[in-house]
Amino acid sequence: MINWGIIGAGNIAHRFAESLAQKKDGRLYAVANRTLEKAVQFQERHSCEQVYANYNDLLNDEQVDMVYIALPHQYHFEWIKQALLHHKGVLCEKPATMSANQMREVKALAEQQGVFFMEAMKNRFVPAFEMIYQHIQAGDIGDIVKISTSLCRLIPKANTSYHYLPIQGGCLLDLGIYNVGLFEPFIKQPLRVSTLAAVLDENDVEVYVKAQLVNAEVEVILETAFDQTQLAEAIFTGTKGRIRVIDFHRPTQFSLEIYGESVTNFDYPYLPDDFSGEIQAAMTAFSEGALESEQMSLQSSVNCITLIAEIKQKLTEGAFINLASDV
Repeated sequence: MINWGIIGAGNIAHRFAESLAQKKDGRLYAVANRTLEKAVQFQERHSCEQVYANYNDLLNDEQVDMVYIALPHQYHFEWIKQALLHHKGVLCEKPATMSANQMREVKALAEQQGVFFMEAMKNRFVPAFEMIYQHIQAGDIGDIVKISTSLCRLIPKANTSYHYLPIQGGCLLDLGIYNVGLFEPFIKQPLRVSTLAAVLDENDVEVYVKAQLVNAEVEVILETAFDQTQLAEAIFTGTKGRIRVIDFHRPTQFSLEIYGESVTNFDYPYLPDDFSGEIQAAMTAFSEGALESEQMSLQSSVNCITLIAEIKQKLTEGAFINLASDV
């Protein structure tokens, strides 16, 4: 039985706890929050043995085997490192870090300490993605020549927490990381930013981004936003066919088109929810003594945040088409 500790008691931590409660080989043992009252409220909703008002107290608890880090983006790096130094297996919400250098440091520390780490990129651990991956690897759509991804959600600034903060806010870190997490496994060579369009708010936080990314083999479109809601979809275009995925950040359905032959629709429900797969994968790898997950490796996390950081750097430099000025 794996004893889990949760660091942070916000909304996503509740969803994690609900999913973990359905596992036979893992249980919620402790929760820590900077406000003890909130940690106690969490315990009342999700039964656990220990509550802490200090994250270090949870990490010092020898009964804790693994931790789930559910803090705002800015605090991930610090507490990933502390957890690894305390020899706790780590599952951290995406984005695991806010820069490529930070993630490379996490990778080196996990390897040095011999401790498991995984970024919680849940769309890689649902049945639909696993089948998409198999179809692409089998060559069913031929060689991939283009991947288009769009994940745009209207998230007004009022009543948000970190979303619009200059240091850790913006749609790239919060939503765009899902885009990158989806297509990264299929990219064999580094991508470069070819064209970039964006809208920034008054604090220079990106609220809309559309990037064209290219290498010698493939073109990738990444679109993400806080200022509008669109159909969330990804399209893998190959030389023989294409795959279209709706709600690719937590997919259950996709269609497979073979040019000139057929279009087949597939339905793969969650088993039983969209957190379950990543939790089980993390526990299985940890139990086997692995340092990382094959589906979401340490290097994959480095690759994902590297691309996000490159796009954000272009925005900082002003190297983009300012769509706000065209309105």
